[in-house]
Order: sequence, then structure tokens, then C-alpha cells
Amino acid sequence: MRPRLTRSVLLTMVGLALLVTSPLGADERLTMRVSPRMALAPATLVIDAVAERDPANRALQIQVESGAYYRGSVMQLDGEEAPRTTTVRYEGVPGGTYEVSVTLFGSDGKQRAVISRQVQVLSMSDR
Repeated sequence: MRPRLTRSVLLTMVGLALLVTSPLGADERLTMRVSPRMALAPATLVIDAVAERDPANRALQIQVESGAYYRGSVMQLDGEEAPRTTTVRYEGVPGGTYEVSVTLFGSDGKQRAVISRQVQVLSMSDR
């Protein structure tokens, strides 16, 4: 009975690993995860940008902005050799409603994909 349980656990772990590392869909060059989607100020926002590996990928721009606040980063990508996931962490984000966006640029300097999400950081006056 014990070997069956072990095999079941092993198959479950392999299945989960395949889900986590599965390629992006044909129409998804770029996806993004933002954590948390709602937080208390001053917040730490973690943005994971996941881009398909492609020889034309050359840069990834990640931005967090509102009317009174802006943070941004640009990372160079090495096409097919670039990591699929790029993580940026912004600390001390004050209260406000933010547009978090990720832009993927190609070797020609043009945008290949753009994705955005809205994030709410609550300040003491919002509570």
C-alpha cells in the first residue's frame, strides 16, 4: 500500500512541475503576476514578467505608476538565452492606485507585447 501512495505523490509532483513550467500559449508572448494585488502602505510589490523565449526578444520594461509615483526598470534580454521569468521587487510603495505594466521589446526596438494590471495600495487615510 505504501508504494502506491509514494507513486501517487510522485505523479502529482511531476504534474504540478509540468504546469508550472509549461510554455506560454501561442498567442501569449508575455504574462505577468503581481503580488499582492491589494496591500497596506508602504507596500512591497513583486512583479514577475514571463516572456516566451524568442530570438527577437531584446528588452523588458516593468513600470509601476500613479499620478504621484513612478518606478520603472528596463532589463536587456538575450533572445532565446534569456530567462523566461524576470522578477522585480519595488519596496516602500506609498498608498494609491497603480497601473503595473510590462512591455516586451524586439530587436527592432518596437513593442512586441504589453500587459498591465491595476494594484491598490491602501494608506492610513483609506482604512
